[in-house]
Amino acid sequence: AKKPEDWVDNKQMDDPEDQKPEDWEKPQHVADPDAKKPDDWDDDLDGEWEAPMIDNPDYKGEWIHPKIPNPDYEEDSNLYLYKSFGYIGIDVWQVKSGTIFD
Repeated sequence: AKKPEDWVDNKQMDDPEDQKPEDWEKPQHVADPDAKKPDDWDDDLDGEWEAPMIDNPDYKGEWIHPKIPNPDYEEDSNLYLYKSFGYIGIDVWQVKSGTIFD
């Protein structure tokens, strides 16, 4: 059996009218603008000085595309309906002591 070409699995879809705002991409952390390089900092011994990172007040989080109802989705309440289950399979097994699984 093969799924039809026009089959739709998703009840909701991304809203094609909505786009991510251009100013959304802001880093979560930014260098502290008030931080100053310590007077006793030695670049040769301590390496290049970098300002500590702080939380960015302009960070809005990850952008999630809004969802709308999918107009092509059709719910089928009989999709998994079986009139009769004729057989049941039972798999019984036992692990003996000393058995090693690799």
